[in-house]
Amino acid sequence: MNRMGKGILIGLFCLVLSCGGQEANDFFTVTKIEAGKDGKTLFLLDGEGDEFTTVISIPNGNYAEVNVGDKVKLDVAEVLDTNPMILITRSVVVLK
Repeated sequence: MNRMGKGILIGLFCLVLSCGGQEANDFFTVTKIEAGKDGKTLFLLDGEGDEFTTVISIPNGNYAEVNVGDKVKLDVAEVLDTNPMILITRSVVVLK
């Protein structure tokens, strides 16, 4: 599936689950972390090897202590079709 098709699919998945009163959750591996002015940008890979990014920060309410190599569960609010795709997240949970 191409990048745009996957973005549309993830967006529809999030929309369908949010309409049902549930939260959309996806699992990713952190491949790189860049420090920013107000938080950190996480570079992520999903189970299919597709790349994504998300920004975590205290003001956004989604900050978590994350290290490269960590597996994370994201509560995705929105998907922006960029390259790589940007995930706007409500929360980030580091899995053990």
